[in-house]
Amino acid sequence: MKLTRIFALFAASFMAAAAAGSCGRRGYEDFVIPEQGDSDLRPVSDIYMYSSYEGKAPTKEKTNRTVRSSDGLCVIECKDSYYDVTLDYENGSHYDVGAAYAEAIMLAYDDYPSFCEGYLFENIKAAFSGLNGDYSGIKARTERFYSALPGDYRAEIDGFADRMCGDPAGIAEDGALSRDEAVLMQLIPDVLRGTACSAISADGSTTATGERITCRVLEWQLGSDNQICSCHALVHVKNGEKSFVSVSNLGFMTILTAVNNDGVMLGELDVGSKNMVKYTCENKTSYTYGLRYALESCTTAREAAEYLVKNASHYAYCINVLATDRKDAFVAELCADGSEGTSLIRDSSTPLNEGLVWEDPNYLCAVNSFAAKGNSDQILYIRSNIIRWNRYNELFCGERKLTVDRFKELMTCERIDNDLARIRSEGLVHIVIADYSTERLQAALTGTDGIVQTSEFIDLGSWR
Repeated sequence: MKLTRIFALFAASFMAAAAAGSCGRRGYEDFVIPEQGDSDLRPVSDIYMYSSYEGKAPTKEKTNRTVRSSDGLCVIECKDSYYDVTLDYENGSHYDVGAAYAEAIMLAYDDYPSFCEGYLFENIKAAFSGLNGDYSGIKARTERFYSALPGDYRAEIDGFADRMCGDPAGIAEDGALSRDEAVLMQLIPDVLRGTACSAISADGSTTATGERITCRVLEWQLGSDNQICSCHALVHVKNGEKSFVSVSNLGFMTILTAVNNDGVMLGELDVGSKNMVKYTCENKTSYTYGLRYALESCTTAREAAEYLVKNASHYAYCINVLATDRKDAFVAELCADGSEGTSLIRDSSTPLNEGLVWEDPNYLCAVNSFAAKGNSDQILYIRSNIIRWNRYNELFCGERKLTVDRFKELMTCERIDNDLARIRSEGLVHIVIADYSTERLQAALTGTDGIVQTSEFIDLGSWR
């Protein structure tokens, strides 16, 4: 296994260096090696525990109850693991749909405002520990991103916030969701950041059906009680040629993982800044709403990736965006600052940074770093990135006649008590798989008890 070889080479290099350093030196005859205690190293074989999905169809959850806004623009089906939401933009304005969504949420989730405020402040404090109750900087950031949004998106947020919160403004930890806090909720990735994800896409030459399989893993702040896992949502945006399906959380209208009617799948992966570039939101706009615009406007993965690369300098953060369709798979490496490299579209033929190994061009992988040659490299030197990259390489590269069942087995084969970084970390929100042979989505959704060893996959239906 690749990791075994890495550990062996490291150990051999260390011993050789130690031996070379001791030659010809005197005065250490009385040196006593300190007590080391038990080693916490474990054989690589101990990190795996396969779960078979062969012949096991994903679960189709029944609807326990259905709620509707008074104007019918939002319908929410409450299921065991998630909320199935339909937003009808064909029969109402963006403002009206935002207001209808807030109205229906209050019927489906009684304590939603309190839940949202508590979760927001956990995110704020995780990102900025020394504010001491002064959230004016957060408010200013939120206002800048909000004001830079296209008018329809602002109207939608206005409708949601007006119906959910009424008049109260400001950002204060007071147990009530204010209008400003409701706006911030839509811009968490831009204002507060805090995502860590991975993705892999297999082209048709590797699969049993001859059609692509794409998987996106979302890791985020789950909350102190895993509370974000209580409001998984599948959101159907019904808007003619702009329609898409989003795997998100209840009330979030921005994009985390989504597929449009043409099968263009997008998901963002935080990259950060190797060169410690100073954060600025001056003259910047929301990258998550940039993804939404791409979903609404583009019919191919390449077109979406090109749009995002063109606008990369307008975003506040460096990010990767997975973009796939039936034919192609790309990672748009978006450099918000020139010192991190050049914004570009990476595919399986793109040269990688020196030392980075990927053994099968029929698979495309992404973690929380750029990988294209010349862009800042945070894979080789960040433990969680290199372990996950190598793990994907080890598990998938060379696989042929890959079924969706086998794909799920590989994605979930690591033990959750594995001491190394994992594909399914403690911050796992969801694993979403797009099967282009059936044009359907399925997902493993982390529950409020946290991640479990054997993931259950839920059938989320068609993206058309």
